[in-house]
Amino acid sequence: MLGAYGQVLRTPGALRFTASGFIARMPLAITGLSIVLLVSTTTGSYALAGAMSAGYAIASAGCTILTSRLVDRQGQHRVLPILAAGYAGALVAFVLAITAGHEVVAFIAVMAAGASQPAIGAAVRARWSHVLDQAALVRSAFAWESILDEVVFTVGPLIATGLALRISLPSPLILAAALTLTGTILLATQRSTQPLATPRHQRAPGERTAIRSPGLPIVAVIAVGLGWVFGSYEVSTVAFAAQAGEATSSGTVLAVWAAASGISGIWFGARHWHLTLPGQAALSTGLLCLGLIPAMLAPTVPWLIAVTVLSGATIAPALIITFSLAERIVAPSDLTEGLTWVVSGLSLGFSVGVAIAGAVVDHLGTTWAFGLAVLGAGSTSLLALARLGALRRAIRPPGAGAEPDPGTVIVPVVEEIPGPGPGIFDGRGPGD
Repeated sequence: MLGAYGQVLRTPGALRFTASGFIARMPLAITGLSIVLLVSTTTGSYALAGAMSAGYAIASAGCTILTSRLVDRQGQHRVLPILAAGYAGALVAFVLAITAGHEVVAFIAVMAAGASQPAIGAAVRARWSHVLDQAALVRSAFAWESILDEVVFTVGPLIATGLALRISLPSPLILAAALTLTGTILLATQRSTQPLATPRHQRAPGERTAIRSPGLPIVAVIAVGLGWVFGSYEVSTVAFAAQAGEATSSGTVLAVWAAASGISGIWFGARHWHLTLPGQAALSTGLLCLGLIPAMLAPTVPWLIAVTVLSGATIAPALIITFSLAERIVAPSDLTEGLTWVVSGLSLGFSVGVAIAGAVVDHLGTTWAFGLAVLGAGSTSLLALARLGALRRAIRPPGAGAEPDPGTVIVPVVEEIPGPGPGIFDGRGPGD
């Protein structure tokens, strides 16, 4: 695979746009956790911290669908800089409001930040699809972006907790605003690799939106379940470390989670699998459920770090399969929007998981909060099992914009989900 990575990165303009996208995506692993740290420490309430983080994620989940469609119609160079400027300004306004004690204003500002978050992962992936004309090379490019996502979600939590607890609570959010604005502008100005815009009047008559593609609503609901896992686990981890008197260790736990996910993702995405994608979805989420159970029994932070490796190793396969399903289902012209529906599902699930976990931590403790993650993964596995037939029928046949279901799993861009894994909080933290 290393040779394939070198080949795609030698494509004219590729190294520049993937590097810009990496800078712009770094805040995905910083913002969600930093909101929880800032609000919970400032106000003393994990419930309020969860609600604010949920508001951010819900706004992102709802609005990135619309903004990604606008990007497809108007072009990245027109839309992305405006979104990035709005995101950075709203994030700074949130910091000023929450530190001044204006909680209502802070809630409005954090939702505005979520609503304007640019879908960088989808934008970068669309560029790879535009500049490469061989399916094998595109798969290698998606694998490369997945690796970068793992770097983001390994380093991001450490940056968030390190800056928040050693410099100042608002500092990681200010950094996130600066990185988003800088990386997005750098990406948007690279016109030579930008996909062609498709204005509404140029689209085929009767062409439908991506969410109406058969099977995509099922995949989106699976994504909601995975997002629930990520959100509830993140809040539970932060609370568990704080109650153990080791608040800074939460970043370490989440970084280990992402690192284990990254290693398994590289291994998983490089191999051929004979089980169909829908079957893989049911199996991977079932293994995720089993891997999460030991966290409920963790007596210490070192124990939690050790068992986090188990669940972390199952995350990337589950996410890769979910995004691959979406890619196999939607028409090529709707690919950006289709992937954004999945990421928005992750963000929505994350927001609900964060909000409920925050309340559970305050009233029942972290053991029950970790149990929420187990519940989310188990429910998702059952859904995938129940809808195996529908998902198989929804996959596009060869020659219709997708390859046959069995075979190499296409490694997607996982991003903009607020949280600690590959795209876990793309997302893999909110919105893309």
